[in-house]
Amino acid sequence: MIPRVWMATRIALGVSASVYLATLNNIHGDSDEKTASAAESTADSSPGAGFTTDKSEWYLPIRHLGNLVPNGIIRMYWFSRYDTRVRIMSRGPRTLISVLDGEFVARANVSDVLQENVWFNLENLFKWYQIDHSTHQPVEFIHEPHPTPEAIQTVIKTAIKFTDEYILNYFLGRVFSSLSKKNAGDAIRATASSCLVSAMYEADVRLLHVASLGNMRGILGRPREAEDGSVTYDVHVLSEDHTPDNPAERSRIESLHAGEDFIEDGTVLGRPYTRALGDGKLKWSTEVQARLHADYLGAAPDPKVKTPPYISAEPDVSTIKILPGDFLVLSSRWLTECLTDEEVVGLVGVWLDKNQNTTLRLPSANMPPPDPAPGPAILPEDLPVDLKQDNTIYYRRWNAPKHFINADVNPATHLSNNAMGGADSGLRQTLLGLAPFESEGNTKPLGIVVVFFQ
Repeated sequence: MIPRVWMATRIALGVSASVYLATLNNIHGDSDEKTASAAESTADSSPGAGFTTDKSEWYLPIRHLGNLVPNGIIRMYWFSRYDTRVRIMSRGPRTLISVLDGEFVARANVSDVLQENVWFNLENLFKWYQIDHSTHQPVEFIHEPHPTPEAIQTVIKTAIKFTDEYILNYFLGRVFSSLSKKNAGDAIRATASSCLVSAMYEADVRLLHVASLGNMRGILGRPREAEDGSVTYDVHVLSEDHTPDNPAERSRIESLHAGEDFIEDGTVLGRPYTRALGDGKLKWSTEVQARLHADYLGAAPDPKVKTPPYISAEPDVSTIKILPGDFLVLSSRWLTECLTDEEVVGLVGVWLDKNQNTTLRLPSANMPPPDPAPGPAILPEDLPVDLKQDNTIYYRRWNAPKHFINADVNPATHLSNNAMGGADSGLRQTLLGLAPFESEGNTKPLGIVVVFFQ
């Protein structure tokens, strides 16, 4: 057994070095590499395989490297709308799925860099445990056969946090490397922010690790069969809400900035989150921000920003054992501002009831078209789930009742359509046609991944 202190130190140091090496790939596409070389690297799912070499690739809302059907997963479905990114990497028994939301991932190559760094460090951790036990070693250096959930959580947390620090410092370094303003745009890029939810699944031990940062969502649905054969789905929320509305988060940040007036109208200086990627204005020192303003086109420092950082990029990570029939929904925050967690799980449940033996099991080439006759509207109380209080705001804002449909062959699209109007086709089509910046606050970016486990 490895001494715990020594093991934790080695993990932390390994992550630190690996983040630096992996982020030598371009962060915002200033590369001279040929597109052909990027195409070759896309086919290679090995860690550090050039995931970020081609600028044209990182604009793609969705990228998937590795096995199309990862081990232990029946099928994955996804949906991405506006400033969201979905990144999936898989090899052998491990799959890493990330959903990112916000302007930071749209302005810079953050989603690719972050996904690769988390994957790279997790792979390094697992390689450390793949040793030859036939050789004679001192007892204190004999490894456990598999990293503990705590070790995996540490690597994920550290990789995400260090990647954010590296990217922000990278941008500042480019700006301050010259007395001219030629790289001033990099500092402006780094003032944008993004939130994320990432899930790493180990099929060989059926463990799911979910990392959340900001106001994203990870929800597990688990079937529970009654004596009469009917199925109800239990809801397990695997993400944490990093918002001022979360009493624990509010207490945490208030204790770090005692006596300051920085929480107003449920926000941290106008931000609806307490943790995020980017957002240099709430992380950089006041001296750095004053210099950016004076010499590099930066905005005037906010006088309320006195003792930064006010937000962090350290995620919370939870671990759960996967059982047969479980499914996972990863989404940007807007989904659960339209639908409750229970409605999300229940809607996937009714989709499964209709598609369990057809769409879910068919090859993609044989997928049927959307159902032209979705049938009668589904009410929330019709869903196979125990409902809780509905505190969502958007259906109330639209002055529309919650009536759902079940017509899509893609459960991620099924969720998005029911989040945006459901059975009210006029409302749904209008919302789908409105970009967030022109919608008067009626729509937001939306990213969804639905995963069905074996």
